[in-house]
Amino acid sequence: MLKVGIIGAGAVVQGAHVKAYQGRDDVVVAAIADPVAANREKVGEAVGCERLFDDYRRVLDQPEVQALDICLPHFLHERIVLEALDAGKDVLLEKPIAMTLEEADRMIDAAQAAGRRFYVALNQRFYPAHRKLKEIIDSGQYGRPFLALAQLVGDELARMNDPNSWKGSWDKGAGGALIDTGTHIMDLVLWWFGRPRAVSCQWGRFVVEPDNKADDNIAVTLKYDAMLADVVVSYSCKTDPWRETKQVYFPDASIHITMAPEDPILVGKDGAPLVPLETEPMASWWDGSVAAGVNHFLDCFLGKADPDYGPGAARDALEVILLAYRAAKEGRTLDIDGT
Repeated sequence: MLKVGIIGAGAVVQGAHVKAYQGRDDVVVAAIADPVAANREKVGEAVGCERLFDDYRRVLDQPEVQALDICLPHFLHERIVLEALDAGKDVLLEKPIAMTLEEADRMIDAAQAAGRRFYVALNQRFYPAHRKLKEIIDSGQYGRPFLALAQLVGDELARMNDPNSWKGSWDKGAGGALIDTGTHIMDLVLWWFGRPRAVSCQWGRFVVEPDNKADDNIAVTLKYDAMLADVVVSYSCKTDPWRETKQVYFPDASIHITMAPEDPILVGKDGAPLVPLETEPMASWWDGSVAAGVNHFLDCFLGKADPDYGPGAARDALEVILLAYRAAKEGRTLDIDGT
């Protein structure tokens, strides 16, 4: 039986993480910490945990807790992960891995030195349509892709427009839309196509008002030897439902991911209408993929599975994101080594 402590009991935990724990008979949540009483009480009731604390250090002090599920604002990641590793706990951390590459490296190095497992939740890798696209690209059945388009339009205006919220701030979030939810898209692009040669970027704070906030809209172009990948993220689209789409173009076909409950992945050939591709069903792409990712790493903690990826994947995504911000600031295309 694996005993897990949860540090940070906000919305992502209350939904998808709770769903994962409720489906396990080999994992128990032994302690929960969140400074907001309503958060920790809601999660505690959902998972049957009575040890609820307002200070995360009380969870670290619980000797029976073997692993931690950490879901906190970006600026707290390094400090609390390092303390958790020093306390002898394995760690699952919500994205992004860190605010800087130096922070990421310190956490990765500390986990290796302590002999502890350290994983970063990149849930969209567990969405079946994304896995199907990975299989198609790797198989080469449609040839080599030459163009990829990935778009996210969503509404985060409430927190972005609150100057006291960490969300989307430079000092506590290390950026806005791109480093936040955009981390998922950047990770997918790198997983599908590998490391690009160069990065260019345009961004703006067009709708969000507080001066301490970062990008509410951003467009990143990744240049490969034989293809381009464009990533567009908006946090100011309150007129539309949250929507994520991806299109990949090959010489002999195009693949479209819509995240619709039915037929989430489609293929087009020779100008004919798009037709569905068979893939594993997942009724809720967000809740389902987050829960699947949490379950995968719980299995890894228990020794029942080998990790699909290590923390280096999250570091790679952060590296490209930070390079994109720098490219926008300097107004030029940067090679992947930053020159």
